Amino acid sequence: MNYEYSQTDFSRGILSGLFAGLTACVANTLFVLAYRSITQFYEFNGLDVTVIVFGSICQLIACGWMFYLFVHNLKKGIAFYRMVVVLVTVIIFFLGIMARQSIMGSAPGDFKFMVVGTQVIIGCLAAFFIPYLFSHDKLIS
Repeated sequence: MNYEYSQTDFSRGILSGLFAGLTACVANTLFVLAYRSITQFYEFNGLDVTVIVFGSICQLIACGWMFYLFVHNLKKGIAFYRMVVVLVTVIIFFLGIMARQSIMGSAPGDFKFMVVGTQVIIGCLAAFFIPYLFSHDKLIS
């Protein structure tokens, strides 16, 4: 039996997003745990392990799919993809903080810092790690 399988651009995009998502899960969990232990901010559990794991993986798989679409359909797809990632990351900053404020009132500064920190990690992995993994498919094969 021959198990040789050449990766398509679509599968490389999805696998790049999945691998970046798993990396983001570990990085975001360590960031939140370290930040909470340093600042003793335990009152709000809106960024618990479940939200971090599913949020990171889902966001970055979607970014891998978007990366495939941009690279496959646009001439300067990587540059345009990175601009869109930065824009979406900034929008998520504000939406995450506004959603917290609309549901529970004003958001503490510690919560804002955790939202921004986790989204910076996800945004950086989406902007730089997914394109790297996409072009170096030996890492995800």
